[in-house]
Amino acid sequence: MDTKQLIKILEAPAPAREWFQSLTLKDMRQANDALTAIAESGMTLDLVAIAATQLEQALPSIAKPDQALSYLARFTTMSRNPIALGSLWERDHDALPTLLIMFSASVQIAELLIHDPEGYDLLRMTDGQPVDRKILIDEIRAEVLSLAGDADISEQLQRIRNRELLRIAYGDLVRNQTADVVANQASILCEALLHSAVELASLKAIEKHKLAATDAAGLNFSLIALGDLAGNQLSYGTTLNAFLIFQSDEKEENKLNEPFYNTILIDTVSLLTLANGTKLLDLDLRFQLSAQASTAVTHINDAVRFLDFSGRTWQRQELINARAIAGNLRLGQRFLKHLEKWIYRRYLNRADITGIKAQKRRLYRWEGLNQRDVVNAPGGIREINFIVPFLQLINGGSFSNIRVRGTLPGIYQLHKTGLLSQEESNVLKDSYLSLKRIHHRLQTLDDVMATSIPQDKPQLSALAQSLGYQGDDAVETLENDTAHLLSVSQQVIDQLLESSFDDDLEAEPEVDLILNPNPGKEMLEEVLGKHNFNDINSCYQQLMDLATERIPFLSTRRCRHFLAMIAPRLLESIAQTPNPDMTLANLSTVSDSLGGKGVLWELFQVNPATLNLYVQLCSNSPYLITILTSYPGMIDELMDCLILDHLPTKQSLQKVMNELVKGAQIEGQELIDVILAFKHAQHLRVGVREILGKDSLVDSHKSLSDIIEICLQEITNEHFHQLVEKHGQPIIEGGPLDGQAAAPILVGLGKLGGQEPNFHSDVDVIFLYEGEGNTQPVRRNHKVRQTSNHHFFNELAKRILQTATRTRPHGRLFDMDSKLRATHQHAPLAISLNDYETYLNESEIPLWQYMGLCKARILIGTETAKSRVRSLITKAIAAIKQKSRLKSKIYQARIESEQGATDRNLKRFQGGTMDIEYIVQMLQLINGNTEDIQHSGTLLALQKMHENDLLAEEDATALSKSYVFLRRVESGLRLMDTTHRHDLPQQPLELEKLASLLGYESPQSLVTVCRRYRQDNRQRFEKIFNS
Repeated sequence: MDTKQLIKILEAPAPAREWFQSLTLKDMRQANDALTAIAESGMTLDLVAIAATQLEQALPSIAKPDQALSYLARFTTMSRNPIALGSLWERDHDALPTLLIMFSASVQIAELLIHDPEGYDLLRMTDGQPVDRKILIDEIRAEVLSLAGDADISEQLQRIRNRELLRIAYGDLVRNQTADVVANQASILCEALLHSAVELASLKAIEKHKLAATDAAGLNFSLIALGDLAGNQLSYGTTLNAFLIFQSDEKEENKLNEPFYNTILIDTVSLLTLANGTKLLDLDLRFQLSAQASTAVTHINDAVRFLDFSGRTWQRQELINARAIAGNLRLGQRFLKHLEKWIYRRYLNRADITGIKAQKRRLYRWEGLNQRDVVNAPGGIREINFIVPFLQLINGGSFSNIRVRGTLPGIYQLHKTGLLSQEESNVLKDSYLSLKRIHHRLQTLDDVMATSIPQDKPQLSALAQSLGYQGDDAVETLENDTAHLLSVSQQVIDQLLESSFDDDLEAEPEVDLILNPNPGKEMLEEVLGKHNFNDINSCYQQLMDLATERIPFLSTRRCRHFLAMIAPRLLESIAQTPNPDMTLANLSTVSDSLGGKGVLWELFQVNPATLNLYVQLCSNSPYLITILTSYPGMIDELMDCLILDHLPTKQSLQKVMNELVKGAQIEGQELIDVILAFKHAQHLRVGVREILGKDSLVDSHKSLSDIIEICLQEITNEHFHQLVEKHGQPIIEGGPLDGQAAAPILVGLGKLGGQEPNFHSDVDVIFLYEGEGNTQPVRRNHKVRQTSNHHFFNELAKRILQTATRTRPHGRLFDMDSKLRATHQHAPLAISLNDYETYLNESEIPLWQYMGLCKARILIGTETAKSRVRSLITKAIAAIKQKSRLKSKIYQARIESEQGATDRNLKRFQGGTMDIEYIVQMLQLINGNTEDIQHSGTLLALQKMHENDLLAEEDATALSKSYVFLRRVESGLRLMDTTHRHDLPQQPLELEKLASLLGYESPQSLVTVCRRYRQDNRQRFEKIFNS
C-alpha cells in the first residue's frame, strides 16, 4: 500500500469498509478510529502505509483482529517515539505481526504492553527464550533487594512480575514453546518472587530484632512449596500452595518462636499485595501441620509428630511434590527427607489401604462436571495430576527412583520402573501436555481462571486459531481432539485405578474361597480346578495355612483379609508355573518359615511384581527355598531382596559382615554360624535378582565372588588372631623385610580367581606367606609357645580349610580342595614367597598349573605381597617354554576333559564353557609377553584379546555371548539345586522348570538354543586351535 491509497482509506468510507473487510475486521467504526489514531500519532504517513501493508498480511491470520488493531492504535499513540516505532516495523518485518499476536491473544497481556512499552523492547531482545532457574531467581532477588528501602516495593514487584510474564507469554504465543517449558518458566517466576518477598520480610525481622543472621538462610525456618509450584508445573494465575516450618534456636538469646516466624509470613504476604488489595500471587497457606488448624507456621517437631500420629493419606500424597523454596533450604530438605519414610511405606497397614482407597474414590466423586473442562473433566489435567502421585504413593516404598516431583518426571519414572506401560505413559504424557497447552491459551484469551473450552463460536474460533487449527473445520477438529484427549486419558486412569486397588474383590470366587469358613467340594473343584491344581484338598489346606499366622501375637484375621485381596492374582500366577501343586506347597512352607505372612500379602497387594517374583522363587528355586526355610524369620532379608534395586557393593557387604561379627561377639555366637548366615542371606539377594534378570552375568558373578572373599577374609582374620595368641606374631628373619611382621597370602584360582563363580563353585585357593622366621610375643607378659613361621602359616591354612569345609546344620560354607598346593602335590599347604618364586623360576611346571595361573588373583595379602605375587605369576607366564607345542597340548587336554561328559553337560561336553576357557588360556600362555591380555576373568580377557588383534571381533563377540548364555543357564541349574551341576535336566518337569526360570516359553526352545551355542563354540574352537 502506498501513501495515496492510505489517504483514500482514511478519507473515504467506501474504500475503507472494503479494505477493513479484507482484513476480516468486524467493527468498521472501531477499525477506522484505530487506523486514524495511528495516522495521527506522529508517525509519518509513509511509515503508516508500510504498517498498513503488514496489517493486510497479519490480521487475517490471527484470532482476534479487531482487538489486535484497537490495542495497536493505543500502543502507537502512547509510544514515546511513533516514528522510531514505525521505522522498527519497516526494518523488522516480524516485529509488527508479533505485536499483533500478543494483542490478539490476551487482553491482560495487551494491557501489560500498553502500560509498559519498554517491555516490548525486552521481548524483542530476549525473544521469549526460557531462563535458567538459578539465573532468574538470582536476578530477581538482586533486583528486589536493591529496592529494599522503596516505599512502593509492591509496585516494583508487580513491575518485575509483569515484565517476566510478558516474556513467558511471548514464548508461549509467538514462539510456540511446549506447555512444560511455559509451566516451568511460570513456576520459576512465582518461586523467585516469593523467595524475594520472604528475603525482604526476613531482613526486616533481622533488623528489628538485631539478630546475627544476614539473610533468610541464616534463620531457622523454611518455606515449603506444594502442588504445581513444587512440581514446576504452574499455569498462569494458579494458586500457590505452601507452608512454613521453623526450629527454635536454643543458642539465640531472643528465642525465635512461632510469633516471630508468623510475622515474617505476614510481611511476605503484605509485600505481595498491592495497596488496592490486589494480590500479585495467590498464596494458600492452609496446609494443616498441627492440631491448631488456624496456624500458618509450625515447629518442625510438632509437624513431624502431627503427621506421624494424625496425618492423612491425602497429606502423604500432597507432600510427594513438596520442595523447600525459601528461608533455610537445608532445614526444609532435612524435614522432607525425614518425611519420606512416612510418605512412602514399605508395608501398608489396613488404615493406609483404606486411606488410599478413599483417595481413589475421590476421582469417582467428580461427577456432573463440564465435559469441555480441560482441567476438571474426567481424564483432565486434575485427574492426571492426581493419578501420578497416587501411583508414586502406593509404589514409592518399593521403588525409590519414582520419588520425583512433577507430573511429567513422575510419568517418566513410573514407566522406566515398569509401573506404567509404554502406551499408558505416552497417553498420559501427550494428554497432559496437550491439555495443558489448551489451558494456557484459555487463560490468555479469556481469563486466568478459565478452564473450559467456550461454547461461544467466536471465542471458540479464536481459541482454535490460536492453537494453530486452520480451515473451515478448525473448531470441530479442536473439539474432537479435546474430547479424544480426555477420553483416552480417562480410560488409562480408570485402568490404573482398577489395577492398583480393587474395591470389589469380594465378587471374585477366589476371594470367597479364602473367606468361606466351610466351602463345599463343588466350590473347591470349580475354583482350584481352573488354576491347574491336581490334589484339590491338599491345595485348599495349604491355602488355609497361608491364611493363618503361626506367631501368636500376629492377627490371623488380618492375614486372611490380605490373602483374600490377592488370592485371584496369586492363584493365577501359581497356575502359570510348571507344577502348581508343588509351587503352592513350597509357598506354604517358605511362608510359614518366614513368619509375618500378613505383611507379605499386604506387600503383594500393593506391588504385584513382588507377588510374581515370590511365586517364581517358590516354583523354580529350591536352593533359595532351602535358605529361607533354614533360617526362620528371614522376612526382612526377603523384603530387601524383593524391593532393593541394586546388588550390594563389596564395601557394603563388608559393613554388614562387620556388624554381624560384632553382634556375634556380644551374643557369644560361633563365628562360622554368623558367616554361614551372611553367605546365605547374600546368596538370597543375588539369587532373587538373578530370577528377575536385573543384573548382568558379570555383576552377579562379581557379587558372588565378593561374598566368598569377605567370608574367607573373616575366617582368616579370626584364626590368625587365635594363632597369634597361642604362638605369637610371626616375624620375618632375613632379607629386605627383616624384622617385619609376616602376613598370610591367599591366591584364588579357577572361577574364584576369575571373579566368575556361581552359587556352588569350588573355592580353589593356594596359601603363601611373606617370609620365613619365627613367632614372637606381641606384648609384655604374653606367654606363647613360639614356633616357626612355616608351622604357623600351615596351621592357619589347615584351620581355614577345616572351617570352610566342615558340614554344619545349615550345610558347609564352601567346597575347597585340601589337596591343592602352590607347587607340587606333596608340598606343604602353605609355602613362603621365596620358595614359591624358586619353584616358578626353576621347576618344570606342568601345563595344568600354568593354565591355573592364568586364572590366579590375589585375594588376601599386604599390598607389597600382592604386587610381588602378581609380578611372579606374570613373569612365569611370559617365560613359559616350548610355546610351539602349547597349542596342541592344550587342545589334547581339552579333548581328554570331555571323557565321561554327556551331551547335556554345558561345561565339559563339546562346545561347553571349557572350550571358551581353553581358548582364552591358550592365547594367554602363547602370548605371555602381552600383559594387557593377562586377566583372570574370561569375558574381560576375550575383550582384551580382540583389542590386541589376537582374536577376530566376530569370534570374540560370539564366544562372549555364548559364555554369558551358558553360564546363565548354569546359574539357573544352581538355583534349582540339581544333582548334576552342569547338566541340563533329563526329567521333563525339571527341564520345564529351568526353561520357566530362564524365561523360555518351552523347554525344547531352551535345549535348541543351548545346542546351537555349543555347536558354534566347537566350530570356533577347532578353527582357532587349528589356525
